[in-house]
Amino acid sequence: MEEKQFIRAERKAFIWVNAGCILLLAGLMVWKYSPLVQNLNAPCVFHEILHLYCPGCGGTRAVYALLRFDLVESFGCHPFVLFVAGILLEYYIGAVITLIRNNGKRYYYLRTWFCYVALGIVVVNFILRNILLVRFHYDFIGDLLPYWQ
Repeated sequence: MEEKQFIRAERKAFIWVNAGCILLLAGLMVWKYSPLVQNLNAPCVFHEILHLYCPGCGGTRAVYALLRFDLVESFGCHPFVLFVAGILLEYYIGAVITLIRNNGKRYYYLRTWFCYVALGIVVVNFILRNILLVRFHYDFIGDLLPYWQ
């Protein structure tokens, strides 16, 4: 690929990723602060029937904690969010270096193992959180402990 086409494609990808992140943050803010949307929350089947945490439980709280720069709470609510934030940070740093140097070389790489690690984090978090809740009565989030005591 020619160098100018490469830089043009990198700028376009950078703009799309930024637009997606801005839309995601705007959606989270609307979800959190709009009184109309707060009444539309559907109950979680894991929570209501099984009294267990689902694989994504704590994800929204982790995002809100990350937006407050509380990394420990974000990791405790759901480590997947912090992992994805790290991957995005690596992408942004590499993309900015790529666009600044403007030499046709990419300084970031999306790797396949990111997906496997992310899936592993979700599965391990799901299993570990529910074992700690049911067997040892330890609940970091604090929603389901009354059902298991």
